[in-house]
Amino acid sequence: MKRITIEELRNMKGKEGLIIQGCGGDLNEWVAGINGLLTEAGILLAGDVFRNISVFQNGEVTSLLFHMDDVNLDMGKLAVWRIKTHENFSGTWLSDYLDNYFNRDETEEMEEERY
Repeated sequence: MKRITIEELRNMKGKEGLIIQGCGGDLNEWVAGINGLLTEAGILLAGDVFRNISVFQNGEVTSLLFHMDDVNLDMGKLAVWRIKTHENFSGTWLSDYLDNYFNRDETEEMEEERY
């Protein structure tokens, strides 16, 4: 697990991953738990697991980013799982997170500059 800054996260445009927000306690337990749930749900295939995980802090919220590069998974099942478990894990795609947290701020700044 690698700790990254918000600036490093912002520079991940064009990449994709699953973000689990609001993680507390032992982050290794979160990683093992998410990998276990995804294995049980038939999302992680052929015994694969997420190995490339980043942790970042946005304000007071600690989040885990599960990078999707080189992971054998069923993307359709993962999409459904993310929606079904959103209330529990506040899961979102990296691309959506970047759009919602960073592009919005940049758009608002540009609008304010016009006035």
